[in-house]
Amino acid sequence: MHSVFTHAVNLVAGSGFLTILPLGRGCGKDVATVAVSERFSFFALDVSPGDEAGMPASCSLWLGEKTVIDFSGSKGWRSPLEAVNCLHTIGDENMAVLESALASKHNDSVFSRGFKFNVNSEPAACGGVIEDIRRTLLENDREGLEKALAGVIGFGPGLTPSGDDLVLGISLARSVFGTPWRSKGSIWEACVRRNLHKTSDLSAFFINRALEGCAHETVERALVYVLTGEPGEAKDAVGRLLSVGATSGCDIGLGIYLALNWQRRYAWCSKGW
Repeated sequence: MHSVFTHAVNLVAGSGFLTILPLGRGCGKDVATVAVSERFSFFALDVSPGDEAGMPASCSLWLGEKTVIDFSGSKGWRSPLEAVNCLHTIGDENMAVLESALASKHNDSVFSRGFKFNVNSEPAACGGVIEDIRRTLLENDREGLEKALAGVIGFGPGLTPSGDDLVLGISLARSVFGTPWRSKGSIWEACVRRNLHKTSDLSAFFINRALEGCAHETVERALVYVLTGEPGEAKDAVGRLLSVGATSGCDIGLGIYLALNWQRRYAWCSKGW
């Protein structure tokens, strides 16, 4: 066991992770959910980081010495992003929904404080590290981008720092518009991966998954509804995302907003940057 929280347990094997969550907290490619009450705490299982976990049978998981989780009735996960393809435009109305939600919580993220939210204005005015990332991307400046990301990845406290959440949001949104070269030749993926040693192993895993087009269900659904949903659907999904954690949802949401705004202006996700 890698880490234990009130509503989550993270298991690790080599460089891979599996997160165990209560059923009502969403799923994902590297997530398994269990049917427990709303007040259930994983601390009640008397398990700790470093305890052994294993699967002696294909449908059961041992946590420590006392707990067995039965997955015999489980269903496979299907990402909502699988339904998003052949996108050519990003709608003004849903971008405005995302922008408005982020602006209302601008003090919840260190990166959005002082940020000028206006989907119709030139984003260069925001300054700081976000402008450094935007500028070095557009200039195809690998060295500059790597330096800018070095100040972001690993920035902040906890297992998933604020800077990592921002990068995760950008990376996931980019993956929707990506092309086969992206994992090899583009400076975004290369520079992100070169900086992953600066953060925790768990957070690095989540960022790598986002580069590949995977994230927690709450994040994926927010992105899907911003891209393809009705404004009401987008508002609800974005609201759920921004309520995640102390700042995580807001940082991820800002990353998604930046990536989509840059795609609208520069088609950066569709080029070899």
